[in-house]
Amino acid sequence: MMDTTVLGAFLEYSPNPTWLADSDGRCVYANQELREITALSEAQLGDLNWLELVAEEDRQMSSTLWQEARIHHQPYRARFFFRARDSARRSAVDAVGTGHIAPDGSEVWLFTAIVSIPSRNALPPVEANLQITLNSLPAQAWYARASGALSFVNGATADYLGLPSDHPLRFAADFEAPWNAHLVFLHPEDRPTSSRNWAEQIQTGRPRNDQFRVLGADGKYRWFLTRAEPLKDSDGKVKYWVGVNIDIDDKKRAREALDAARERIGRATQSAAIAELSASLSDRIVQPLAAVVANTRAALNWLSSDNLNISQANAALKGVVRDGMSVGNIVHEMRQFFDRRPNPRAIDLNTLIEQVISLQALDVRDKGVAVDCELKPDLPVAFADAAQIQQVLFNLLEDACEATCRFEEPKKLTLRTDFTDDHVSLEVENNGGCVTSVEHMLEAVVADESRGTVVTLAISRSIIAAQGGALEAIRREGGGTCVRIELPRFNSPQAAVPRSVRIS
Repeated sequence: MMDTTVLGAFLEYSPNPTWLADSDGRCVYANQELREITALSEAQLGDLNWLELVAEEDRQMSSTLWQEARIHHQPYRARFFFRARDSARRSAVDAVGTGHIAPDGSEVWLFTAIVSIPSRNALPPVEANLQITLNSLPAQAWYARASGALSFVNGATADYLGLPSDHPLRFAADFEAPWNAHLVFLHPEDRPTSSRNWAEQIQTGRPRNDQFRVLGADGKYRWFLTRAEPLKDSDGKVKYWVGVNIDIDDKKRAREALDAARERIGRATQSAAIAELSASLSDRIVQPLAAVVANTRAALNWLSSDNLNISQANAALKGVVRDGMSVGNIVHEMRQFFDRRPNPRAIDLNTLIEQVISLQALDVRDKGVAVDCELKPDLPVAFADAAQIQQVLFNLLEDACEATCRFEEPKKLTLRTDFTDDHVSLEVENNGGCVTSVEHMLEAVVADESRGTVVTLAISRSIIAAQGGALEAIRREGGGTCVRIELPRFNSPQAAVPRSVRIS
């Protein structure tokens, strides 16, 4: 244990609980006030990690904030309850800790706690009214300071988190926690994204939605949609952030189950179709192939020196040719079946886009993507296969939404149409980053999940090229991606001339 003789002269009789801890958290010194509150001797305290002195419901938060303070070389600030000997008389403390390097090179942390007694009478009128209003709501609600520090949660939120009736977050005392202290309640996988979103919102002063999993008193995480609105003063400065949490766990899990069911059905349908096709091909090909084998053996037999019979061999070989051509015709029919040629005609591209957006409206809304349509009102008709172009539009919209959802807010998708003397064009642009390299967008290979649009774009390229059109992929500044397609105008002299695919 380090020598605390000199330091003890300053700290021993301090009216505030004070202690020293090493880099592992072991309590190497505790003053008289801390020993009194915890009812532990100096020797007993020396065998404990200081976090063991924190009440169980606040221990995880305190540990996380201390580790972050150590990593970033910043002071530790937190509010918690001590694990007091008399739980009926316990009160919250506002603790501050600073790290120091001892003469021997070891890391030492000095902590001081100030007893804080929450009092509603000391609150500003705005906060007092906020607490009364939010506590009357059956939904989870809260407010934070302008800095982003969570200050108060209403009864519904506190009950879900399992906070005791005297927890500081139920009263919003004067002590201000770090701006991101609330992250300890979130699922570890959601903390980085939520931290970035919250920091951006504090900086911009604009409201936004966020989704994350929150740990409940039952030890389970549930998904919540949160919305925080700024409360500003007469000068337009943000004074508080007022938020509401909406439980979307059941809806999100139902959606995931539905997507999984659709995927299973899709795989089962595909497998059944392949099995049926294989059985059909087998029935149609096996018989003529068997006849080819039989006639070939017969021809070899009739051409042998012991049974030489030219006419019989000739008849057998004619059967081989006949049955071989039959197999060839079957294969040709199947190729025609899979290689469906486009049936171009005059189509209104704006109308097709509106139809696809209408079909995708629910999915787009659920993903929180804003769709901005810039459609030319005087757009001339195009010359293409309506069904195939509709499928291309559907795929482009779906993939653009998926790419945008992996990007930071705001989520925006822009569709615009235009035309030239020979062509009608459509651009589908997102502000996300759906690919890392535009040069690989149109390869018919999927390397990883981050390039999930490659197959769809490769198919779209083939469909557009087969109708005399072109598909172009462009990377925008800021990470967005634009997919542009061009189709021949109706009665254009180039209507049926295939064009090459360009990649910019």
